[in-house]
Amino acid sequence: MRFEQLLQHLFGAISGVRAKAYVAKIAEYHRIQASPGYDEALQFVESELVQLGIETSVSAFPADGKTKTYGWTAPIGWRIRSGTLRQIEPERRILCSFDDVATSILGQSGAGNTKAELVHIGEGTSAADVEGCDLAGRFVLAGGRATEVLKRIRGMGAAGLIIYPDTKRAAADYDLVQYAGLFPNAEDLDSTPMGFSISRREADRLIAQLEKGRIRLSGEVDADYFDGEMRTLEATIPGEDPKAGEILLVAHLCHPRHSANDNASGSGLLLEVARVLKELAAEAPAPLRHRVRLLWVPEFNGAIPWAAANVETLRAVRFALNLDMVGQSPEAIGEPFRVFRVPNARSSILNACFGPILARIAESDSSLSAQGSRRALHYVVDRPSGGSDHLVFQATPFEIPAPMFGHDDPFWHTDLDTIDKTDPTRLKQVGILTAALATLPTWAPEETGLLIDWLTSFGAAELSRASALSRSMEPEQRSRLLRIALDIEEARAGSLAELCSDCETGPLGGALRAVHAAFGGPAEREAAPLTSSSAPRRVQDGPVRYTIVDEFDEDERAIFDELLSNHHRAAVASLVDLCDGERSIEEIALRLTLDFDRPFSAADAERCVKLLVKAGYLAV
Repeated sequence: MRFEQLLQHLFGAISGVRAKAYVAKIAEYHRIQASPGYDEALQFVESELVQLGIETSVSAFPADGKTKTYGWTAPIGWRIRSGTLRQIEPERRILCSFDDVATSILGQSGAGNTKAELVHIGEGTSAADVEGCDLAGRFVLAGGRATEVLKRIRGMGAAGLIIYPDTKRAAADYDLVQYAGLFPNAEDLDSTPMGFSISRREADRLIAQLEKGRIRLSGEVDADYFDGEMRTLEATIPGEDPKAGEILLVAHLCHPRHSANDNASGSGLLLEVARVLKELAAEAPAPLRHRVRLLWVPEFNGAIPWAAANVETLRAVRFALNLDMVGQSPEAIGEPFRVFRVPNARSSILNACFGPILARIAESDSSLSAQGSRRALHYVVDRPSGGSDHLVFQATPFEIPAPMFGHDDPFWHTDLDTIDKTDPTRLKQVGILTAALATLPTWAPEETGLLIDWLTSFGAAELSRASALSRSMEPEQRSRLLRIALDIEEARAGSLAELCSDCETGPLGGALRAVHAAFGGPAEREAAPLTSSSAPRRVQDGPVRYTIVDEFDEDERAIFDELLSNHHRAAVASLVDLCDGERSIEEIALRLTLDFDRPFSAADAERCVKLLVKAGYLAV
C-alpha cells in the first residue's frame, strides 16, 4: 500500500454526510455517564457496527460511587426523569426546565421538591464566600465550578444549588446554559442537593432583584441514584500479521443531550472510520497488516477501568488516536482544527506525520464534503493538551503515544453545542487524517523514504525551535537543552525503525546530528546525575486524578494552578510521565520547556515534584 494510493482511496471512501448523520443520532441521547441515556447511545453505536459486519464487545465496570481504579472513584449510576426551577416571588416565571434544556439539571443532581428563598454567595468556592451564611433550607446561587461549590456548602442544609457561568464562559452567548456534574461519592448521596444550571442573563436578573428584596423559588427534580455499570464498546478490524501490532482509536460517548461537537462528533466519526477500515481491510487498495481497535467510552470514568482491565492487550498498541470535538463548523464556530501533539515523554513518529498529511488534505478539493463547508482547512499542530482520554493511555503502565484531535469551541459543555454547528467537510477531513494514521503500520514499510523525509524536516524544525528557546539560557543549560532535543528526535527516528524493522534510518540520524551541530549543540551526551533526590520516579499508575488539588493548602494550590494546570493539565501529566527514576529534575524541566514552548526552570520543577510527592504520585 502506497500513501498517495491510500489517500486517494480515502478521499472517495469517507463520507462527511454519513458521519454527520451518525453524530446527529448520538446527539439525541442524554448521555450522562452510567445512565440509561448513555446505555441507549452505546446500543445505537453497537447496532450500527453489527450491521456493518464488524466484531464488537461490551465491557461493564462498577458505577457505585466507591470503586477506585488508579485513585479515580467511579461515578454513581444516575437516572433523571424531569426537573424544573421556577421563580414564585416577587414574580412567577420558569427559570429552567429539563425538557427544554437538558443541561439545566446538573448531572447527578439529588432529587427533591421544595419552595425556598434564594441566597447568592458569589463564586462560592472559598471559605470566605460562605462564612457566616445561613444556607439551611435555601437555594444557593453561585458562579463557581459546581463540584467546588458543593464542597463548600455540603452539610449546610441547602435545599438546592444553582450555578451560572462566569464572564469568560458567558462571553460566547449571554443565554448559554453550561453543563456540569456533581459526581458525589456513595457516602455523600444523602447530602447532595438538587442541582440546576441557568444562563448568565437569568443569574444577573436574579442578583439585581436580590438587591431589592427577597426571592422565593420552587424547585423539583425527579431523579435517583443506583449501583449501576459503566459500559465501554470495542470494535476490531483484524489484520493479516499478528506481529504487526495494533492501533487504538478512541472517542468518549458521554455528555448530556445534545453535546454534538463534544463529543457526538468524535463518536459518530469513529463509526464512519470503522466502516471505511472494514472495507479497506477486505478490498482495496491492500489488506491491513495490523489490527485496529476502536473504543467508545465514558470519558476518563470508562477509559480508566477499561485500560486497567486490558493491560496485556494494550502492550501490542503502537499508538492511540483520541477524537474529541472534531466536527465543528468553521462558519458557525470558527477555526482552526487542532492536533495536540504527543509529548516528548512518549516520543513518536506521529508528530512528524501530522503536518504533511494535513497539508495534502487541505490542498485537495476531494476532501470537501457534499453539504459541507467550502472553506479551506486551517489547522495547527499544537502543544500537548490534557482534558481527555489520551492521558489515560499515555500514563503508566501503558506508556502509549496518544495525540488528541479537536477544536476550540466556545459552546463546549453548554446547551448551544448543537448539531447545526457541526460540519460534514470537517468531519470528512478529520476522518481522512484518522484513517491514514490508523493504517500507518501497513503502508509505512513501502514509504520509508517519504517518512524519512518527513522526520528529517520535522526534526530540523524541532532543533531550530530548541535553539530559539535556549538563547536566553546560560551556555551550559543551552547545551543541555540542545542535546535533549537531539535525543528526542533520535528517539522519534527509532519509532520508524519499530514500524519498519528492515528500513535504513542511518542517513536520518546523520542529518539530525548535522543540524544539531549547526545550532551549536554538544557532540557528546552528558550523564545526568542519578541520586535519589534528583531523579524522581513515578509510583502511582494511571492519569493524574482531577481531585489532586483537594490535598493541597492554598499556597500549594496556587503553585499547582500557576505551573501545572496549563493546557487542561497537560503539564502535570507530562511531568509525572517524565519521572522515570533516571531523569534529573533539571532534565525534566528542560523537557517540559520543549513540550510547552516556554522556559520551565529546575526550581519550578522541584516545587512541582514536592507537590506530587505529597499527593502520592512521585517518590524521590
